[in-house]
Amino acid sequence: MFGGNKMYLSFNQIIDGLEDLDVQQKKFLIQILQEKLNSKSVNPKTISNLEEIRENRFNNGLFCIHCSSKLVRRFGKYRGRQRFHCKSCNRTFNDLTKTPMHKTKHLDKWGKYLEYMIEGYSIRKCAKLLKIHVSTSFAWRHKILHVLNQKKDDKLQGIVEADETYELFSAKGSRTLKRKPRKRGGVAKKRGISQEQVCILVARDRTKTTVSQFATMGRINSQTLEQILNPKMSPGIIFCSDGETPFKAFCCKNKFRHQVIGPHDKRTKDGIYHIQNVNAFHSRYKDWEVRFHGIASKYTDNYLAWFDFLDQTTKLEARKRTNQLLLDSTGNLMKLNGSNFQKYYDLLLLDLCA
Repeated sequence: MFGGNKMYLSFNQIIDGLEDLDVQQKKFLIQILQEKLNSKSVNPKTISNLEEIRENRFNNGLFCIHCSSKLVRRFGKYRGRQRFHCKSCNRTFNDLTKTPMHKTKHLDKWGKYLEYMIEGYSIRKCAKLLKIHVSTSFAWRHKILHVLNQKKDDKLQGIVEADETYELFSAKGSRTLKRKPRKRGGVAKKRGISQEQVCILVARDRTKTTVSQFATMGRINSQTLEQILNPKMSPGIIFCSDGETPFKAFCCKNKFRHQVIGPHDKRTKDGIYHIQNVNAFHSRYKDWEVRFHGIASKYTDNYLAWFDFLDQTTKLEARKRTNQLLLDSTGNLMKLNGSNFQKYYDLLLLDLCA
């Protein structure tokens, strides 16, 4: 059947024609169909998503993004987004102010970018697929991860497992190295655990609430444990760890019930106490980060926050997962703007290495 200059085939004719396609053509057809099925992707530019972002950001009532005052009124529209005016500080804001998407171009591409982050694509691959600059892709990623990293406000309760793991320090991207650059992978100059290695502390309860953080360089001590874990602990927790001295001192000082899982003990004590959940988290994280061919140590907390999000949302379907990432990345206020990012993380690294 013909209509103008276009030829229309019946569904049965299309099915019959599939037999004449080679393998490469079939793969290309599958790709086109998948893109069509996923064409209704999450888009922060649409009205429905803007309303959802607003409800998520202001779930405790409308307040000023700049001064936290509740003396706020509607103040017209800005590029299709509701604008608000604060009577206290006389400043305006909209649904995306102080979010990763604030003052960015290509707002229609953010939905796809979030989908690619769920897939764990590299910065360069995201840039190539979306036809944006690599530096733009880098900035978008770290804005999102910066906000995700601020979201860690839940407290650990019940049985809490804790253990540390170590990775070789990486200055990837630095132009002012104080040593000779290493090839990918590399090895430490000293055997065992030394100041060349980053200590990553992970604590997790049985509800999968997780605290994961770049703790220090080299071996961890009880003061660092106190600083990181004490604000996250609920009263009456049961603390499971190996028998290292810093964990014992931490539990003794805070009067936590301590279940020690020694190297010669069975994996599970009394059928319930173990540290297998944190050890499995370590393993999954290290397998996942291989795709990035090394992560700069100053961004470790950001990537831990990213992996924790993925780990917590594995059972969600693709669209709901992407929508959750959109809400989580716009739920907290950004403390930095793009020009301050590098300086902030460089200073943070100096503090951790001190």
